[in-house]
Amino acid sequence: MIQMLNMKEIRSHTGLRGWAAIIVVLVHFRSFIHPSIDPDEMTSFLSKGYLWVDFFFILSGFVMSYIYRIEHPKPRAFCEITHYLIARFARIYPLHLMSLVAVFLFFFLAALINWDWESKFCCVFDDSLRSAEALIANLFLVHAWGMFDWVTWNLPSWSLSAELFCYLIFAALLAIDGKDRKLVLVVLSFVVLFYYSFSMATNSDVDENFRLSAVRAASAFLIGIVLFLMSRLISSIPDHYLTYIQIEASITLLLALHFGITDVISIGLMALIVLVTWEDRGALCKLLTTRPLYTAGLFSFSIYMWHYLIKFIAQNDWEYYTGLSLQSSAMGSMLFVACLLVLVIPISVWSYRFLEMPARKWIIVRFNSLIEVKYATKHA
Repeated sequence: MIQMLNMKEIRSHTGLRGWAAIIVVLVHFRSFIHPSIDPDEMTSFLSKGYLWVDFFFILSGFVMSYIYRIEHPKPRAFCEITHYLIARFARIYPLHLMSLVAVFLFFFLAALINWDWESKFCCVFDDSLRSAEALIANLFLVHAWGMFDWVTWNLPSWSLSAELFCYLIFAALLAIDGKDRKLVLVVLSFVVLFYYSFSMATNSDVDENFRLSAVRAASAFLIGIVLFLMSRLISSIPDHYLTYIQIEASITLLLALHFGITDVISIGLMALIVLVTWEDRGALCKLLTTRPLYTAGLFSFSIYMWHYLIKFIAQNDWEYYTGLSLQSSAMGSMLFVACLLVLVIPISVWSYRFLEMPARKWIIVRFNSLIEVKYATKHA
């Protein structure tokens, strides 16, 4: 098995995941806010919130490289690669499947409730977000690999599909020796440079072309890998200088998002923040490892996967049962958003403790045991 059990957790990165998840939730919930206090008229911070998903990909590339020691020159054995893929599958697929089933059941029940004997059965499938083809692609977690024009079914799951694409690239990197791995990384780096250069040249946002989602994710993921390979440079920087860099990078990133500066600049600043926090040193790291942010980081995956369905159900049920528009008043809309945020927390905690972690542990133990038995029998 790939040695990773003794790797120290980067607690600051866990806190960063919590921060990013909270921002993504706010980005999606802002549609409930009354037009009189529309945040997008005051700042581009939330309208540029999709970039925090790219931030997730950068973090993932860095953490995978850290955990699985991408700098190790020897190629990994087939059994080790298999263990890695099982761990990655256990990390993302169980909660993806559960949330997908929940979304399907929601629309199925909605179809039953709204049954019209004079017309055909409806509501489960449509021609855009919820087609049968998209459902099959979601089951195989390939729906962000360039086959659809936009997100489908449980909308946040597109990033898991793109993440799986990155995991497979990483597995291929682990399977080759250090010299060839460096060559492949150089080639991939040119692809990343071309992708971001094209984005800048065309003045387009990275989320404009959904069919390029896998390329978008792989580009950010590769940035994370490269960051890790140069991470030792940070060790020589004293804590007070590191704090200065962290504060400057954070302020500059917030300003870049506020003013809506080109995405590539913000992604570069996000990458810098990942790099300068990985040793858990400096003032920013102390903030990120406080209990609220660190705990949000632990629950971030569940927060991310359930919040959009919660938003959809709340929006439709509120207006259906009360007959009141969510945007009937500024105070009412803010109260509704606050209630949704409060609702997301216990659901995510429950999901993490009783769905996400038990399913992950069961798959890892079960599948790794099967692999070990098969491997032992083969070499007996």
